[in-house]
Amino acid sequence: MADSGSASPELEFYPQFCFHLSPTAGRWCHLQATDIAALTFNPGFEGQDVYFYLNHPIKWARIAGVVVAIQEFAHRIIYTIDDSSGATIECVVATPPQYPAVTNYKNPRDPDTSADGKPLPKTDGPIDIGHVIDIKGGISVFRNVRQIRAEKITHLRTTEQEAVFWQKIALLRKEVLCRPWVVDPKEVRKLRSEERRKSQEIEADGARAGKQEEEARGRHSGGGRG
Repeated sequence: MADSGSASPELEFYPQFCFHLSPTAGRWCHLQATDIAALTFNPGFEGQDVYFYLNHPIKWARIAGVVVAIQEFAHRIIYTIDDSSGATIECVVATPPQYPAVTNYKNPRDPDTSADGKPLPKTDGPIDIGHVIDIKGGISVFRNVRQIRAEKITHLRTTEQEAVFWQKIALLRKEVLCRPWVVDPKEVRKLRSEERRKSQEIEADGARAGKQEEEARGRHSGGGRG
């Protein structure tokens, strides 16, 4: 797949209020490790873990490959995946926190949540080196290295399952990623107007709430002096 970093300067990056029209923003995108490494970053979307192939916004990825290394840490396991694309990618799997035995511990953490309280990834069985797995997760960066934060992991146990996965990669490439995402300018103007109206309504609601709170404080303060 072509390097998205060589994208034409004519590409238009649409605002987030257009993302519901995108063929990639709200879906699990079947990608290879080299694709994820080539995704670009737009400063206008900082802190949202949104990356771009050409101008296609991508947040959720799905990759498949062989587990070639495993690193275990206190609250996570990192699986290095080789999908034969010419690069490997790390898959980060959150694990339950370990607590010492406490007889009167009244608020034990949910065993299905990670150390930060988020749901643990779903897996269909133990994972070991040599296993071929299908990983769904969000794209993130750690020390300038792209990773997948796993949400669901499934073993691919037959060559037929692997072939189906590669076909889906090819289909996404052929039908979507081979050309820029284009939104009709009229639609963009319409959505921008709707977004502006929503923002104004939120500001008005906030102003009303602030005024009501101020009036309530005034009544409370006045009653206290009586």
